[in-house]
Amino acid sequence: MTDAQYFEIAEQYLLSRNIGYLPPGRLGRKEDDRCEVIFHAPESLDPNVAVIDPPDVRVWVSATDGAVQLIYQM
Repeated sequence: MTDAQYFEIAEQYLLSRNIGYLPPGRLGRKEDDRCEVIFHAPESLDPNVAVIDPPDVRVWVSATDGAVQLIYQM
């Protein structure tokens, strides 16, 4: 799977679940069968918001079947 495909699948997943994100994203950890895709959270650019935790939205995208899993951060 290409980097562009990881981004496309991740964006489709986030849009389908109405989860806000800001493109462009970046790739995080890569493992044998999956890749982490990271986007900034929209609130992270709002000057009226002092701190956003976490400042990004992360998902795992499977290289074998394109399955996506939201990474919950605390």
